[in-house]
Parts: sequence; C-alpha cells; structure tokens
Amino acid sequence: MEKKLNLFVTEQGSTIRVEGRRVVVSKGREQLVDVPLLHLREIVIFGNSTITPQAVSRVLREGIYVVFLSQYGKFNGILLPSIHSDGAIRLKQVVKSEDSSFCLRFSKEIINAKLHNSIELLSRKRKKEVEISSEISELQKMQEKIKNATSLKELLGLEGVSSRIYFSSLAKIFNSEFSFEGRKKHPSPDPLNALLSLSYSLLYSLCYSFIYTLGLDPHIGFFHEMRRGHAALASDMCEEFRAPICDSLVLRLVNQGYFTSESFTYQGEGVFLKKEALKKFLKEWAGNLDRRVDVDGSFETSYWHLIEFQVQKLRKAVVEDEDYKAFYAGEEK
Repeated sequence: MEKKLNLFVTEQGSTIRVEGRRVVVSKGREQLVDVPLLHLREIVIFGNSTITPQAVSRVLREGIYVVFLSQYGKFNGILLPSIHSDGAIRLKQVVKSEDSSFCLRFSKEIINAKLHNSIELLSRKRKKEVEISSEISELQKMQEKIKNATSLKELLGLEGVSSRIYFSSLAKIFNSEFSFEGRKKHPSPDPLNALLSLSYSLLYSLCYSFIYTLGLDPHIGFFHEMRRGHAALASDMCEEFRAPICDSLVLRLVNQGYFTSESFTYQGEGVFLKKEALKKFLKEWAGNLDRRVDVDGSFETSYWHLIEFQVQKLRKAVVEDEDYKAFYAGEEK
C-alpha cells in the first residue's frame, strides 16, 4: 500500500487549487507545493488561506478531508464528504448516550487505558537522575479506583486527579530550558503547553474525521459533556492516544533540542510556534503518525490506522451492543 501524505498549509495568504490530478498550493505567482491527489489523506489549513470551490468539490470526491485551524493551531472546523452520514447508526448512538450503564463502562475503559498509557510513557522515558517512582505508584493506585468508580461524576474527579499527578511527573522528565508547571491552556502560557496543545488539536481533528467517516456523530459522546461547539465523542476518543501519540512526540522533540526560546512567539498571554518551527513540528507529527505500533500482540499498524481501527471498534460497540476495548500501549516499533 502506497504511503499517504498530510498536506499542511501554513503560509498565510496561500491559495489551494486542483489542476488535473494534482493539488497545487501557491502564493501570488509563486508555487509552493505540488502534490498528486492520489497521495493525499488530508489537507490541514492554518489561518488565512483559501481553497477554491472547485478544489473543495474535487478533494471531497476523492475522500480527502480538509481541516481548518487557526494560525496557531486551534481547531476551527472540518470539511468531510457527506456520503458517510448514517442516520440509523446515529440513532443507536443517541440511545447509547442515554444509557448510563454503557456510558460508565465505556468511560472507565478509555480512562483506564489513558492512565495505563501514561504510566507506560513515564516508565519508558524516565531518567536515572529523576525520581518519579512515587508518582507512578500513585497512578497505579488510581487505576484500581477508576475500575471501581460507580458514576461519571466520580470518574471525572479521578481523571482530574490522575492528570495532575501525570503532568507533574512529565515536567520532571523534560530536559529543557522551558519551565512547565502543569497542563494549562486557552491560551497556552509557555512553550511546552503550546506544543502539547497543538498536538492535541491535531489529534482531535483526526478523531473527529474518522468518527464521522465511519458513520458516527462526533458531537454525541459518552464521557465528555455534550455542549455547543464541542465534539464530545472526538474528545472521548483522544484520551487513550494522548500519551503514546502526542506527549511522547513532544517529549522526544523537546529533549532532543528541536526547539529553543527563539522557536516561539509571545502574543498577549499566549505562546505559539513561529512559522519555521511550526513547519518543523508538523513534519515530525506526520512522521510520528506513520510509526509502527504493536496492537494487542496480534498485529502491527501505524498510529494513523490505529485511530481508525479503534473508531471501527467503537462503531461496532454502538451498533452490536458490545463493550468497547481501548488501546493499551506497549512497545513502539
């Protein structure tokens, strides 16, 4: 199978059009990118660029979706082919969302997997000179509490406590000039939070697109609160992937010195990647999605296809009234 590509359009004022069987990105008279349609899996547009109506129609017919982010990576929306809408499946999804027993079982599974994957990352990346054994032990104890939770409200509280312990541990293994005092957002107050927020936004858009293309509604979730403008199910699906896909990548790039203070711009209370640093990050992000990972000891796949595989499992759980089995990370390939 030929490798598919992500097209990230970061140059402000660009125009995206289709010429024959190719997607062309230009700015003024300068051609920036020329990519065969056949090779694309998604187009991600950052900020103020234009995609022509003809290009929109063509890429949607080809099954390529278009993600719109702000200039600095906040999710604004997505264009997806309409052929994947399935009213019957969505009706079943609505029924499941009102089934408190199903919601609790599903939520306990994804949060337990999130915690497992967080512990696995900390254990694998810990440094000899940094002691985080007590934090890992606390997280392991939280796993048992999560398994015994009797309500979504209780589970939300446990997930919040676990996240604070996890991010305090993560801060200790960042080998960086940047300070990190825990997870903060809207806007990100420091470079490490800026990198995490960008990676989470990209993950959210991927989960959103796979959920939609497999006939489910991204906005009808089972763990996160359903509210206007928030794709609750996409947030649900992000949980098990945050540590192995996003946090692991940010940790590797920061510890290998990919970014310095000069890589970021400071605007008001927010911190964001500069243009060239953003391009560097997106190249690493795309490569990270193609990394091979072991799934349940039975087969290997890329992270990109793993997300799709897990959404397929969720679809089956909704349609066939089965319990959902989340992804539990092991060794990367």
